[in-house]
Amino acid sequence: MKKIAVFDFDETLVKENSLSFLFKYFLGRRPLFTYLLPVVAKRKISRKIIKNEIKQHFYMLSLNNKSNELVFEAGVNTAEKLTPIKPVLERMMDLHAQGVEIWIITASPQYFIEGIVNKLQWPVERVIGTLLKEDDNVLNGLIGTECQIEEKVARFNALIASEKLTCSVEEAYGNLPVDIPMLELAEKKFYVKKGQLSPFINN
Repeated sequence: MKKIAVFDFDETLVKENSLSFLFKYFLGRRPLFTYLLPVVAKRKISRKIIKNEIKQHFYMLSLNNKSNELVFEAGVNTAEKLTPIKPVLERMMDLHAQGVEIWIITASPQYFIEGIVNKLQWPVERVIGTLLKEDDNVLNGLIGTECQIEEKVARFNALIASEKLTCSVEEAYGNLPVDIPMLELAEKKFYVKKGQLSPFINN
């Protein structure tokens, strides 16, 4: 039976939110907030809706007419700007040394994180992340269902089923509260807050 450990990426393996680095990579040095006027000027809407609109706005601005290959390349060129969280990275390396497969399940774009992991030469077997929509192999600036909260579990289970894998999730690492569904996949659960690693016990 395959043994797996699953890790969130942003604010779990690295201190930063990597998505802002992706947007900056394609949009240049201009501060990101200066692109928000078209969104902020809209009708008054809830904080959750406007957060999603802002994210989609940046996806469209930065990734429309790009390719997944360029997104992967952006990850390669961003990797060394990120700050690994040492205790989590050490745990990942220890698990790999014990023969446990390392999987990352992230809300960030899958190809972007694959580029980062490739550059850093981390022993990651799989990256499951948000998939970007394409028209004839060209990104159209839209995203599919974001790989977060329950969708992380759905994507993991779909992959396991499609490849008919027999596995056990030994450990899981993520943020609270958004990664609780993913943490529940594992025997041992841990959460990361401000760079500190702690056991998670869901009462």
